[in-house]
Parts: sequence; structure tokens; C-alpha cells
Amino acid sequence: MAHLIGFALPIVLDIEMIRPGEGEIVAARRLLGRLLERYERFFDAVEGDALYFESALFELCRKHRKHLLAVLKENNPALLADAKAVLAGEPDLVRQEKNGRTIRYWDREEFTSGAAAQPLRVVRTEEIWTHRERVAGKWIVREKTSNWFWGTTIPQDVMPPRQIAQAGHERWSIENRIFNDMGAHWGLDHCFHHDPAAILNFILILFIAHTLVACFHRLNMKDPVRGRFSLIAVATQILLGIVALSARDSAWRKGRAKPPP
Repeated sequence: MAHLIGFALPIVLDIEMIRPGEGEIVAARRLLGRLLERYERFFDAVEGDALYFESALFELCRKHRKHLLAVLKENNPALLADAKAVLAGEPDLVRQEKNGRTIRYWDREEFTSGAAAQPLRVVRTEEIWTHRERVAGKWIVREKTSNWFWGTTIPQDVMPPRQIAQAGHERWSIENRIFNDMGAHWGLDHCFHHDPAAILNFILILFIAHTLVACFHRLNMKDPVRGRFSLIAVATQILLGIVALSARDSAWRKGRAKPPP
């Protein structure tokens, strides 16, 4: 699934079904190739998890003059080892975020990798925050630390490390705002028909409906009203309205009600 990040609205651009016997990355190449033809001016960079740190995607992005940003993990052991060795010592930047999280940034260019023909930039972050949790009936505040590495073709003079890290974390919005939310409230995890074409058409229609309702909720509703109604609450009201109109129309056709105005 291709999801446009960095916007208040959860906009899905396109999807690609994984065919029997193939992996996710094969379907992703087909999806990306179609995106680069249809939506070439919609985005400047492609982002994914560690699985997308591979040569074919780097080459496809380079061919269309797009950047690639991917999480760097153990599936690229040589590059990760080099990054850990180089990006040590004192950080280049330390920021105290509004949520109380302290983030330290390391940023270097000119890394080499077999996954990409061109030199890469690697950004490392160390994030420290406090987490309150209940243990044995008592509330305990603990300090937590996480380390992240991102590899990208985006140069330093185009995007600073803080924005690289923000964009890197935005990939979770695909999981949280699309898969989790739509699976829990919009029926995405239910198969209403087992014909492949019907499955694809249902998902596409579902995303169209979700985008339209999200646009109405975000752009048409006043702030005080939007604060009292969640997106799913608005969708439920629309559904109830459709059901009521359908019932009234059915009663009118059977002669049990006045014709609609």
C-alpha cells in the first residue's frame, strides 16, 4: 500500500495485491513502478521499512529522480556495522521535544552499500523518554531509550537530520492510521467476497469512502464540532442516514409512506 505521509488526511494513493508464491517486495516494485508513472509529481521520496533497502528499488527511484528512505537493520549487516562505528561519540545535534523526549542526532554522508550504486547518507537517533506503567499494583516511572538508523539518498543540504527522523517515524502512520484503524472500524480485515477482482474492488471503494469522509471531517466541520465527533462517529452518522433514507424509500414504494420531497 502506498500512503502519502506528512499530511493531516490519511491519503492512500494505490495498492497492489501480493500474488501467490511471491514476497512483499516483488509486489512493492510493481506498485512503485505504477506510482512513478501516475503520480510522479505527488512526492519526492519513497519510504519503507528495512525490507525496502534493496538495489532494485534504489535503481527504480534513481531512474525517476526520486529519493529513497528506509530503516537500516540487520538485513544490511555490513552497512549497519559501518554506521555504528562511524556514528559514535558526541552527537551532531541534541533536541528537547515538546513531549519531553530528548533526541540526539548523528548524521554522515558518503556511506557505501551493495544495495545502492550511489553513496548513501545515514542518520542515527537516540531517543530518551520516561514511561509511566503499572507494576504489581503500583505506578512506576521508567526511563526508556531507543536507537534508530535510517539510510537515504536525500542529501544533507536538502533535509536536516531532524526532518529525516520525523519522516522515518511517519511510516508507522501507514500501520496505525490505515491498517489498524480501518481494520478495527471500517471492515478492512474482513473478506466479503472471495473472488480476487471483488476483493480488490471492495478495498479500493473502501479507501475512496474513507478519504471522502476524512475530507469532510477535516475540512468541512468546524473545530468545536469536530472536537466532539471522531471520524468513525461521522461515518456512523452518514451510514445511519443512508439506512433511514433507504427504509423510507422502500416504504414509499410499497405505498406505506408519503413520497419523498
